[in-house]
Amino acid sequence: MRGKRRWFGAAGICLLLAAATHPAEARPRTLEGVPRLEHVFVIVLENEDFSTTFAPNSPATYLNGLAATGVFARQYYGVSHVSADNYIAMTSGGRPSPLFQSDCVNWLACETYEAALPSGGRSLPDQLQEHGLTWGAYMDSMARPCQHPAVTDLRDPYQNGYATRHDPFVYYPPIVGSAVADSQRCIDHVRPYTELLPMLQRGRNVPNYVFIAPDTCDDGHDTPCTAGGTDAARAAGGGLASADAWLRANVPLILASPAYKDHGALFITFDEASNSDLSGCCASGVLGNGTDGGGHVGLVLLSPSAGGPRVVDTPYDHFSLLRTIEDSFGIDEHLDMAASPNEHAMADLFGGTR
Repeated sequence: MRGKRRWFGAAGICLLLAAATHPAEARPRTLEGVPRLEHVFVIVLENEDFSTTFAPNSPATYLNGLAATGVFARQYYGVSHVSADNYIAMTSGGRPSPLFQSDCVNWLACETYEAALPSGGRSLPDQLQEHGLTWGAYMDSMARPCQHPAVTDLRDPYQNGYATRHDPFVYYPPIVGSAVADSQRCIDHVRPYTELLPMLQRGRNVPNYVFIAPDTCDDGHDTPCTAGGTDAARAAGGGLASADAWLRANVPLILASPAYKDHGALFITFDEASNSDLSGCCASGVLGNGTDGGGHVGLVLLSPSAGGPRVVDTPYDHFSLLRTIEDSFGIDEHLDMAASPNEHAMADLFGGTR
């Protein structure tokens, strides 16, 4: 018995040396050089130019601090104007369409458009569930699960506070159900943001994929804030300062959660730049020629699997983000424009090569 204990001790030393050579943070790379992740968080803010957000005198001091300590993708772009088509791009790879470029004033028309697509409105949540993974969309100031306009609403009433156009999941028929009745799937997965915070703190039941849309005060859209918003965001007066106040109050809760620490990643970006900025990259924009995109916005990645600080200057856009998330969960199907030969996974954000 004593001899066995001495042998195990020697083996233990070998294991310690192996651990020192191969750090615990190292993760096996799956598709296209992207490491396998257990939890992915995405926060989308609103309508800010890169040159404003990341300027030396930017009011977004907290976000700039995150960029300085994490991985900062300096050449990251929206795919079009206005909001709704960018959210669709991030979650299904859908290319810009006139209905979504007008922010889906008529919800039913956009839901019908998705239903008529060859994919029927297939999105990242469909892929995740097919692979046995979980997902949740958490909407700030949402009054009820799966909230969206009624069939009889010719104009979307949810413009301030919770904004339907910032919630792509209620446009996908496989999620939202028929126009007459919402599916239980939508009710179960598209929830008020307040429900996420206790889950993070308990460290239980946090979905593998978490999409977070702050309300139109907290995401920086409104100046001044006209609805919703935390006390700090309203006090900041709206715009980028309010978005930064929301990040300061909420991002630490994600970073402290067991879900994030368990091979998680947090992506923070903006839907689009100002309407005067039509720059783009990759497959973004209607023509994909780099002159009709959603503008230069930037992206910040925080992840134990990525390390930092590091700056990456490879051009990427919202389709690239979708492709990267698909890869990180071992999904080799890339939806719509994410499958474009002009798109690539953001492997170099995790220290790999493209």
